[in-house]
Amino acid sequence: MEFTIHTIDTAPEDSKAALVHAQQTFGFIPNLEGVFAQAPALLKGSMALWDLFATTSFSPIEQQIIYLTANYEHECGYCMAAHSGLAKKMGMKSEDIQALRDNTPLKDPKLEALRHFTQRMIQARGWVEEDEIEKFLAVGYGKQQVLEVILGIAIKVMHNYTNHVAKTPLDKPFQPYIWSKPAVERINTI
Repeated sequence: MEFTIHTIDTAPEDSKAALVHAQQTFGFIPNLEGVFAQAPALLKGSMALWDLFATTSFSPIEQQIIYLTANYEHECGYCMAAHSGLAKKMGMKSEDIQALRDNTPLKDPKLEALRHFTQRMIQARGWVEEDEIEKFLAVGYGKQQVLEVILGIAIKVMHNYTNHVAKTPLDKPFQPYIWSKPAVERINTI
């Protein structure tokens, strides 16, 4: 099934303002937002949650760690490429971006704890063990961040699942970061 990638001109009326916002946010309208435009509520909800996640207690780098981890777990090539580019633009170290793309540990223990906790939240569908929460808190995160990880994952569910069903083509700015999940798991995820 083919999904239309809307522009501001072709989008349903209820999606036009959100597409303008996407263009202002990213400097262009990513194909994902063009696909979202078919369902105005999804587009508006995604953009609103994106903006809200930017106001969480996580730094922009930490936000990208959550996003990239979710993209890896959901096997979303589109979002992994897009967020690799966004993470680089935000100043994330190249070796950290590559580690997230390869599912290998981050060198910084606190950032690795964030990656691991996000991964476990997804794998366990929220049913993480008490000791996993305690390990996350032990590196300096708080209960607020436990809940904010859930917000980041929720955003990626909307993005990743839409890309899966729509087979969203990768935008030109993200082409240098094309990605597919490595064939061999490198971290024991159980």
